Amino acid sequence: MENNSGKLLLFEGIVSVSALINASLGGTCRRSIKRVIAGRKRAVTERRRIDYIRSASAKLGFPLEFADESDIDAMTGGRTHGGIVAEASEAIYPGAGLLDPAKNPFSVLLDGIEDPYSLGHAARSLWCCGADAIIIPRIPYMSDPVVCRASAGAFELIPVFVCKPEEAAERYRSAGVKTVSAGIRDSVDIHDADLSLPLLLICGGEKRGISSALSALSDITVRIPYARPFRGSLPAETAVSVFAYEIMNRNRPADPNIGSSGSL
Repeated sequence: MENNSGKLLLFEGIVSVSALINASLGGTCRRSIKRVIAGRKRAVTERRRIDYIRSASAKLGFPLEFADESDIDAMTGGRTHGGIVAEASEAIYPGAGLLDPAKNPFSVLLDGIEDPYSLGHAARSLWCCGADAIIIPRIPYMSDPVVCRASAGAFELIPVFVCKPEEAAERYRSAGVKTVSAGIRDSVDIHDADLSLPLLLICGGEKRGISSALSALSDITVRIPYARPFRGSLPAETAVSVFAYEIMNRNRPADPNIGSSGSL
């Protein structure tokens, strides 16, 4: 497992703070919550949420503190925090040694998506579509709060592994799991591809796409068709969302009541 440096990160907003708490209560949190700070006005106007955080603080052992909203403004450098922040440790991300294809039949390798907002948006779609794990080549660390917020908290809830992309692909191939790469060259239309689980979906960034080494480890390359001629590519997080929803629909459970839209 990767070690962190001991620095504290500041997570802003009730969605991010709730994601940290929910992951901790569920035993899946990659980091420890050091303290939660709420604005005094929020403590009066949103007692139900504050009571929930107070209950979680008693179970998890972090202090709940109150401060003037102006003090929280000074901590965050802005006013988008909504009157609540949390200080938490850097995450400890498991490596390839703990990546089990059998336990993660719908895994997604994101290679080359460097922007924290794009990574967060992709994680949100993958969580909603039932992905079991995200694999990334490097640790986001100081961008974690941005990724968390952009993902509406999903990045803290979905398992994330950090390892070399080729190592992850080899691990899935050796387990007999097909690898599906997003691309154009020698590709199959997404509507004609076999997207049944288990599989490893590999998506690259917009600038360089997927490396030749990863392409060589792919069983099939799949493309997203367009309605009109266009030489450009979709934004990386948009392409991830399209693939994720198509995989979800192909593997949808028989019971139509399983799964519904809604907030985290």
